[in-house]
Amino acid sequence: MSPLLTLFLIVFIDLLGFGIILPLFPFVAEKYGAAPWLITFGGAGIYALAQVIATPIWGRLSDSVGRKPVLMISMLGAVGGHLMLGFSDSLAMLIVARAFSGLMSGNISAAFAYVADITTPENRAKGLGTVGAAFGLGFMFGPMIGGLLGGPDAQHLSLLVPALVGAGLSTLAVLGTLFALPESLKPEHRKPWRGEGSGSHSPFAAVQGKPVLVGVVVAALLLATGGAAVQSVLPVWGADILDLSPRDVGWVFFVMGAVGVTVQGGLVGRLVRRYGEKPMLYASLGAHVVGYGVMAFAHNWTSMWAGTLSFAVGHAIFNTTASSLLSIEAEPRDRGAALGALQASTAAGRIVGPASSGALYDGFGHAAPFLACAALLVPAALLLSRSHKGDRPHEPVEP
Repeated sequence: MSPLLTLFLIVFIDLLGFGIILPLFPFVAEKYGAAPWLITFGGAGIYALAQVIATPIWGRLSDSVGRKPVLMISMLGAVGGHLMLGFSDSLAMLIVARAFSGLMSGNISAAFAYVADITTPENRAKGLGTVGAAFGLGFMFGPMIGGLLGGPDAQHLSLLVPALVGAGLSTLAVLGTLFALPESLKPEHRKPWRGEGSGSHSPFAAVQGKPVLVGVVVAALLLATGGAAVQSVLPVWGADILDLSPRDVGWVFFVMGAVGVTVQGGLVGRLVRRYGEKPMLYASLGAHVVGYGVMAFAHNWTSMWAGTLSFAVGHAIFNTTASSLLSIEAEPRDRGAALGALQASTAAGRIVGPASSGALYDGFGHAAPFLACAALLVPAALLLSRSHKGDRPHEPVEP
């Protein structure tokens, strides 16, 4: 089995466990009496708040000690986070469990850096799309399983069984990493934790002073803010607009994940090779505009599906293409740190999005979170326009 396929399976199993919790947390938080903003922020937002602190450090550490140790440690942390969550019996314990899981979430930047190690620049988007599809599959099947385990009755929902299933899946991912995944970063290509030069120890040193990289990282922050706002408010919005149950919400996430897998695993690599990174990033913004606009005024199942699916397409394109552009622009010895900075910026977006979406929804109505997300696309487009390397296609796609 190739290292890329092995990594695909490991990431899929680990993200499957994470996805199980996604549609359930808002209902459990509401049952414990959480305020509207905390219902959306307490799960994804607290996780991301811890992640934004830890992820750049994990990425920088993977440049120093290798990708495999970071993958293993972060996945062991996922096991502990699931167990803490399953046995939580108060809102405070739920928050602590999510914070711990966020601190231990080093697998994202390490996985993308692993792909950058074993692919050429021309094929990097395809490789990143393959592993991105594993993330999509995790979010596709995980929420569906979580919805089935949570059941149709939000009042009696418990996280114990879903969390135990998630812990078991993350344990399988640890074992897969230990026994089946070779190290991708050769010792001669590693960068000492305390390198020479001022500021070389900083996890953001790889993007500092590079306008294109900074532009991509900030644009990713804005897109992630909108994406996290939609994902966190969707259970509440769906319940209010269409009377969706936890199980129904799980199925919505399943279909959105299926779209993401299709785009990342089968389309985005070929499209980037034909058109280049920058045009595909603009295509992503266009799909986001359509999705946000339709969801803002959705009132039936047809409009709900049209908006969520357009959003899912745009998000899948952006995640893979931005990572590809950043990995090409960054120095090889700094890829882990640069991708860690990118993941930290998206984690920061997952703080702001959930924190604001609940308050906007509660204070200004159903359309407010989606219209606010659409407004963020304007500065994102201006920042991405600074990129020149992604203007041109890489290679013609062979028929």
